[in-house]
Amino acid sequence: MSDFAANNNQLVRYQLTIPAMTAPDALAATRSLLQQQGLVVDRIEPGEAVVASATGTEPDWENLKGVLQTAGYPITHSTTLDEGEEAQR
Repeated sequence: MSDFAANNNQLVRYQLTIPAMTAPDALAATRSLLQQQGLVVDRIEPGEAVVASATGTEPDWENLKGVLQTAGYPITHSTTLDEGEEAQR
C-alpha cells in the first residue's frame, strides 16, 4: 500500500469554532471558502464546522484563518477530532 493510500484512509478531522458564522448565508459562504481551501466539510452548523483535508495533509492554518478572517468569519478555536468524539455527537 502506498503512503498516499494510507493517508487517505486515515483522514484527520478538525472541529473549527467560528462564532460569527450563524446565518444561512454565512454557513453557505463559509462552506464554499473551506472547500476552496481544499477541505472536505463533514458538518457545518451555526458557530461550528467539522472538516478534513482532501489531500490527507494538515491544512495551511495560517492561510485558512486569513481567508476566513477577511470574509468576516474568524476561527476562534480549532481542535483535532478522533472518530469516537464525532460519533458521540
